[in-house]
Amino acid sequence: MAGGGTAPAMKMSDVFILLGVTFLLGGLFIHGLVSPVGVDAESDPYTSGASLLKGDSMQFTVEAANQSSFTLEVVDQSGSVVLTDSSTLASGESASVDFEAKEKGFYSFSVEFSEGSGDVLVDVDRKLLIDFIIYPLGAVCVVFGIAKRKDEQGKETLDAVLEPDD
Repeated sequence: MAGGGTAPAMKMSDVFILLGVTFLLGGLFIHGLVSPVGVDAESDPYTSGASLLKGDSMQFTVEAANQSSFTLEVVDQSGSVVLTDSSTLASGESASVDFEAKEKGFYSFSVEFSEGSGDVLVDVDRKLLIDFIIYPLGAVCVVFGIAKRKDEQGKETLDAVLEPDD
């Protein structure tokens, strides 16, 4: 340390508890903080992508802010267009388009407004719940850390000053 002192070593139980809580909170942020993206006719199309396994799906929800027309296009990793959908929406209406992967690979998508504007929300649903493995892993780390802490507390030595009785 800068002041010339020493810091006690971090206990292994504290490491596991900290790691487990980080996994749990990180999982909440990963799954909970999904927000729609605003797109309009004057801006560039909204493009992104996802790695999907066979049977995984993506749901595109477009909500129009005013009279709008949009085109959705999904392209597989070889560059072939696997889904194209165009729609016109009145102000406040929304449309939902589902896409299911027929084979594993990276799928990119593009949502372009030809007129108007709106919000685009993309929800990826996995057939295998691999995305949720972080929760049991975090819980196991926390439980192991707490058990290890109880075990360490039972083995602590007490420092005492023994004084003779006068």
